Amino acid sequence: MANFTTIALEMNTGTQASPAWTVASTEVRWSDQANQAGTGSAAWPAAAPPASPAVVSYTYCFTADASGAGVPGGGAPVAFANANFNFCRWNWDATGTFASAPIVTAYYSGAHAAITRGDNQLLGGNGTDTGGTPRSYLKGNWFGNGRSQVPAAAPGSPPAATDGATGALVPAGGAWLAGYQGLQGDNDYIQCGGVPPARTANQWYGVLALFAGPNLNPGTYTPVISLKYTWL
Repeated sequence: MANFTTIALEMNTGTQASPAWTVASTEVRWSDQANQAGTGSAAWPAAAPPASPAVVSYTYCFTADASGAGVPGGGAPVAFANANFNFCRWNWDATGTFASAPIVTAYYSGAHAAITRGDNQLLGGNGTDTGGTPRSYLKGNWFGNGRSQVPAAAPGSPPAATDGATGALVPAGGAWLAGYQGLQGDNDYIQCGGVPPARTANQWYGVLALFAGPNLNPGTYTPVISLKYTWL
């Protein structure tokens, strides 16, 4: 058995109707401003906190520091909408074997350190903005069991800032989660509905939605969106 040669997060830089899957080889970035696909990280525009929790409108997939595309929409990004469910996917090759069902989550850095719930930062959340049991400002919804099941319709409900549950939420085969999950390290995460088959290339489709709120501590955040798994 072996680990995988390639596991990649791919973003849709095409349209909802005609997806174009691009590996986010440098970064995924969010902004409240459109037309930032050619902006490098050093010049990335700051955003003022909203008066109440709200989705950050625009998502970008970068393949180099100043070479990006809107997700979806490519050069002309489309503002986030639950209906644009062709958003992102994990894509792995046929070289490896999962030993357990993988999970989707996020950490503050590649060290994958524990996250303190309610720390008023991006992933820890805030008791007013993201619920009494503070959830991450970064939400996700994933589809099916990681066996290249392709969604044909949007998740049933758009994301809310307070969405999430403690521990794992697990989508059923051929279905989205009933609601979005906060991605908060090993506290809250999405777990695949089964162990994907060995040495088989597959995709696992999902949607990411980032919120901001008035009680989010200001700063520069560089969370690491992660597919966490064990392998044989």
